[in-house]
Amino acid sequence: MSIEVLLLILVLAVVAVGGYLLFQRGRKPGAGDSEAKRSRDDLDTLAAWPPEVTRLLTSSERAAHEVLVKALPECMIFAQVPLARFIRVPRRNSYADWLIRVGNLSPDFLICDRASLVIGAVSLQTAQGSERAERRRARLARVLKAAGVKVFVWREHAIPTPEAAREQIVQRTGVPDASPPPVTIVSPRALHTTDPGNGRIPVPEVLAEVTDDGARREPPPTTWFDDLDSGPTPLDPARKPRPDA
Repeated sequence: MSIEVLLLILVLAVVAVGGYLLFQRGRKPGAGDSEAKRSRDDLDTLAAWPPEVTRLLTSSERAAHEVLVKALPECMIFAQVPLARFIRVPRRNSYADWLIRVGNLSPDFLICDRASLVIGAVSLQTAQGSERAERRRARLARVLKAAGVKVFVWREHAIPTPEAAREQIVQRTGVPDASPPPVTIVSPRALHTTDPGNGRIPVPEVLAEVTDDGARREPPPTTWFDDLDSGPTPLDPARKPRPDA
């Protein structure tokens, strides 16, 4: 077989493959696609994906969490909280798009005051992090810094002592004075301090937590999964006028 014939066969094969790919890209979903989608929808959640409980933190993350708890007893320490739970963004663009880009990213640890307001974040770097993980961590750090959250980077094999961690974090965040005590409204029955007889210490019932400027700092709603396919999703309902306004 001559070289010309071989080249002709090769060209025809390339053209055929290219045409098939273009056809598949422009093809509208047909009955087969609908059937496949229905078959996926018919899968039982528990039977198709049997759930099994695993640990929330690795051994290095548990060690870092213990250091933070000892270093900052006056703070609340949370692990693996998605950005969408504590970051608000403007509504002018699609919230679903923002959620896909960065909303599902989670800092390793959040440092919060006793009113659960975020004042710092700790990123724990692994020794063998992939390039993709590094890009994701850098994207997460940019969002946190833009929101005014101090970011501390620790290496899993060089976690500081509680004393060193406290000194590092207090110097940059001023933890002891970072959050003045909020103004609270308590119910009248919470003013009675007599022992109810069940051995428990009475705790005042907090009805509202208001900052100095009167604005309520509530987290974004947790139902943002419900409207991912419906375009822009509002981050919070319209604020209602205060009763005493």
